[in-house]
Amino acid sequence: DLRGAALIREVHVYGQSLAVGAEKSGAAQHVGLGTRLLEEAEKTAKQKGFGKLVVISAVGTRQYYLDRGFDRGEYYLVKRLD
Repeated sequence: DLRGAALIREVHVYGQSLAVGAEKSGAAQHVGLGTRLLEEAEKTAKQKGFGKLVVISAVGTRQYYLDRGFDRGEYYLVKRLD
């Protein structure tokens, strides 16, 4: 249910692709940019009075959001904004 929710369609951090756990100087992935984008989205949603943050997630990225406090909903991943 999307009522009362701020919606994130997708989070993209562009740059050279790296495997999870891999490191490379100057790479855009695995340096916290996506997490910071989510934190800013959560802050903005709270300021605008939304009660939850909902994200459309592909199968391969679900764990990323679950690790950041989202829960599985019927169709989306949901994070309550308390």
